[in-house]
Amino acid sequence: MKNSLFRWSLIALLFSTFTNAQNDASLLWKIQGNGLEKPSYIYGTIHLICQDDYVMTPVIQNTLESVDAYYAEIDFSNQEEMLMMQTTMIADLPLSKRLNKTEYQSLKRLLKTINIDIAQVENLSNTALLSTIGTKTFPCKDLKVYELEFLKMALSQGKQMGGLETVNEQLELLNKNINPESLIKILEELNDNGTEETLKLVTHYKEQNIDAFITLMEDNSYMEEEAYYELLTQRNQKWIEQIPEIMERHTTFFAVGAGHLGGEEGVLQLLRDRGYEVNAVNIHQTK
Repeated sequence: MKNSLFRWSLIALLFSTFTNAQNDASLLWKIQGNGLEKPSYIYGTIHLICQDDYVMTPVIQNTLESVDAYYAEIDFSNQEEMLMMQTTMIADLPLSKRLNKTEYQSLKRLLKTINIDIAQVENLSNTALLSTIGTKTFPCKDLKVYELEFLKMALSQGKQMGGLETVNEQLELLNKNINPESLIKILEELNDNGTEETLKLVTHYKEQNIDAFITLMEDNSYMEEEAYYELLTQRNQKWIEQIPEIMERHTTFFAVGAGHLGGEEGVLQLLRDRGYEVNAVNIHQTK
């Protein structure tokens, strides 16, 4: 999978299979029909974004306020889940024991180029280290996380909370597919291209062009086919088994990585295949 996608997938993470599907320019989609009494919505996030690029419009806020529940990829309101995430950030073995000498020296050298002393991250798990590296792909220090911003709003509004998968399920996939070689490749790309690819992704995101967004990520993929399927396509298929049942219980605002939305195996198309009407919402609409 492309390096850029690899970064996003770790930071909280991951996206869908990408093909030549054509979607309207939007990040917010209305789901209705197929027996639903009231519509639910799905929003495509970018898991990290600079404060200056962050957009939160009244339409987005009002849409979240209008529903009964907020679901992200994982349930950020669940303290036990968050504690598990925190504890799994520490590895059983230090980097010096997990990597061979050549890998360790390469990683040490590359981390230094982004002002990280390997001693500072010696005990981090591979996924935690990727998350740390991911923040360095942005040309800013003030970063926003859409899922957490939505969480704050949902908590203040007393919403039902949930997640489409558990922290354990997500980390199990990430730990399986993130290794020293992939970390070194990401750092090499970052060293060669700086923040260029991240800036392109952010540009497509701000343009709400999810097809261009995911195509750019696919073009730079270093992920093996099996890992690609497990991290992306398979997760979409698992989610689509849960989403209808959730929408039947209560009107819901879903927030998942924007890459999960597009493509023939993306969540939007999978919902349509199940008989739902899925339409773009203009997030900048004014009365």
